[in-house]
Amino acid sequence: MNYPFELSVYVQRRPHMRDDNLEYVLYAGQGILRQIFDDERVDESVTEAKFYFPERWMNIVEERSLFMRLEKYCPNLKKVEIVTQSVYIIQSTPAGSVKILTSKDENNKIERDGNIVQESVTGRLWYQNVGIPDFSKLQVFS
Repeated sequence: MNYPFELSVYVQRRPHMRDDNLEYVLYAGQGILRQIFDDERVDESVTEAKFYFPERWMNIVEERSLFMRLEKYCPNLKKVEIVTQSVYIIQSTPAGSVKILTSKDENNKIERDGNIVQESVTGRLWYQNVGIPDFSKLQVFS
């Protein structure tokens, strides 16, 4: 499916969901989610949307309806960026809009062991996050 906005979905296979830095970005886009799912209100002022793991705020049916809702309730939307691990968002995304992100941490593990982390009783089951600002250091936004 083609959407009237530029869509980029960045997939992290094993993100560190308890990373302190996520605390500062997980709420990004939540106002838009409330607008399109709770209020069902058209907002013509929304031209860009960025979400970090929005699956935290949606049920499965909402995840699968996300792009349709954005199209309907944000008619002037030009660009959408999503960082996710949700199979429901991924399967709703056109193949050309999906990019898999890997960290040095993940690449080193694959080089060393030949595979990525699977279910396990012991050991770390996540990799360092990619594309999340490090708020332990000074950040300057303009």
